[in-house]
Amino acid sequence: MAGAKKGIMKIGVIGAGAIGSTLGGHITRGGEDVVIFDPWGEHIEKMQKDGLLLDGVQGEHRVQVDARHVEELATFKDKFDLIIIAVKSYDTVWAVELMKPFLKDNGYFVSPQNSINEEQISPMVGADNLIGCVSTISAWLMEAGHTRQTGSMSQALKGNVSFTVGELDGRDTERVREVQQIWNHAGDTTVTDNLWGERWSKMAINCMANPSAGMTGLTSHEVRANRDSRSMMLKFGAEALRVGRTLGHNIPSPMKGFTLDEIEHAAWEGNTELEATFSGPPPQVPGYPSLYQDIMKGRKTEVDYLNGLVSTKGKAMGLATPYSDAAVTVIKGIEAGEFSVGIDNVQRVEQIARA
Repeated sequence: MAGAKKGIMKIGVIGAGAIGSTLGGHITRGGEDVVIFDPWGEHIEKMQKDGLLLDGVQGEHRVQVDARHVEELATFKDKFDLIIIAVKSYDTVWAVELMKPFLKDNGYFVSPQNSINEEQISPMVGADNLIGCVSTISAWLMEAGHTRQTGSMSQALKGNVSFTVGELDGRDTERVREVQQIWNHAGDTTVTDNLWGERWSKMAINCMANPSAGMTGLTSHEVRANRDSRSMMLKFGAEALRVGRTLGHNIPSPMKGFTLDEIEHAAWEGNTELEATFSGPPPQVPGYPSLYQDIMKGRKTEVDYLNGLVSTKGKAMGLATPYSDAAVTVIKGIEAGEFSVGIDNVQRVEQIARA
């Protein structure tokens, strides 16, 4: 179904972090009617005064966005055709509950978050009021009013698609094509009939990149280029893929040119060609995955919704996930101040996993 876009849509964004700002800014540039809500007052005030600065791999743009503090929702009267949930995974429930009264009767939510939050959101709003979105861009909220799009591990490994959108049941609908056209303002967007498989493919990448950079302090490329951390990353990915496959999902390979079996085999036995592809060249704009950004800011991380989710789902099926378990232990140790960020955490993961 091709689907024609039905005029300008009214779009709400809850969460003006890296992904919410990137999407909201570029969609505003594309001519849509967008309102961005966030609780960080300095960020909102900066955007209201000077606009939102977007720079990085898509060039530099200063966008006059409609940015509001979440407190304004107490007196907000408008309703939205589409609401983007762009908060951290652990904030999903309150954000959805906050925004539900502002969705039009025929409107829908879109979740471009990390993890698999469709499982949280769908019971709250109904599957018919939700479209999934897998983000394969990387971005960094540099400071109030300034977001930078950096080189993406997902795009380095899978290709240049920025977003993949889909109905939960795989149908090709007018509204999912509508989302595709809107999201194209922020980067090349494709429609999938296999949202859950795409979700688990991205989950494997998240589980490799986020805790590994978070515990070592290395950039997204440096952590892949280092032999020891690369070996650990592949083990994180192999466990995520095994859990997703055991759940019955048809998972597209997270690494172009290599099968899931080859990736899993390389994690334990090595594969020179695969590891060279995985390492890849340095990106044009270097960056850190979101989990390390959170550690640098002293914020709670999403590890429970990444490697922690792999561990939880693995245990429910009787699958051992020792490296995912170890990733959670080390990241939580860093959050608590028990461990310091550094390359020695790679050996710490190995010791915990083997124990």
